Amino acid sequence: MKDLEGKVAVVTGAGSGIGRGTALALAESGMHVVVADLNEESAKAVAQELGGKSIAVRTDVADRASVEALADAAYNEFGAVHVLHNNAGVALMMRLDTMKDVDWDWILSVNLKGVINGLQAFLPRFKAQDGEKHIVNTASMAGMFAPQTLGAYNATKFAVVAISETLREEVAPDGIGVSVLCPGVVGTNIMQNTLRDRPPGGADMQMPAIGPNDSETFRNVLMPEAVGRLVRDAIVDNEPYIFTHPELGAIAQARFDRIMAAFERASQRANA
Repeated sequence: MKDLEGKVAVVTGAGSGIGRGTALALAESGMHVVVADLNEESAKAVAQELGGKSIAVRTDVADRASVEALADAAYNEFGAVHVLHNNAGVALMMRLDTMKDVDWDWILSVNLKGVINGLQAFLPRFKAQDGEKHIVNTASMAGMFAPQTLGAYNATKFAVVAISETLREEVAPDGIGVSVLCPGVVGTNIMQNTLRDRPPGGADMQMPAIGPNDSETFRNVLMPEAVGRLVRDAIVDNEPYIFTHPELGAIAQARFDRIMAAFERASQRANA
């Protein structure tokens, strides 16, 4: 999508963090932005910050009806939507063997069902709409490798990567581009929002143990505004993957190497 001027974007979780960073970057390029967030005050503050024709819509991405209402509001206000960024997410830090059903239900409903709800609400409209469209789904580097104490978070982000890769191939003939955002450590308030919004009755949070081999993962904290500019550039260039921390590629490569080594062992057994 080479020309963003005058087009319309919907960004979920845009009241802060990466969502706000994306909204700012898109507005800088002349887009009208629908700022969607569970926290209505934050959404309104960002919409006011963006200026122009941007609007705020309180949205619970875990609730299909709420996301359908978001789509209705966007199309009623602007008549079209050209970019959808399914960005809202939460993070639970705890061992898998300590998690409770309420923890699983909540993180799946936000991080995975939230993306599904966005696609279900907007894809039919996108396919009926002429011109270029683009979808960005926020995953994580935790969709490329699996840190400890983030097992449920990892599961949702691996799923978002898989959905995005599949969707990119399926909707390309409809003029819809798809990118998956896999950020490393970004200076957001995701943990504060998680603690504020998570339902009661869950397990205690556990901060991950950071060893000497993990220092590279946590050393470089990127600002959300910089991530937003990377998202904007990926929309323009229809990039399949958006990586914010290229130095983390070595960790993903190590995982891929272990997988390929297992295939090689399987090949040796099959040929024995």
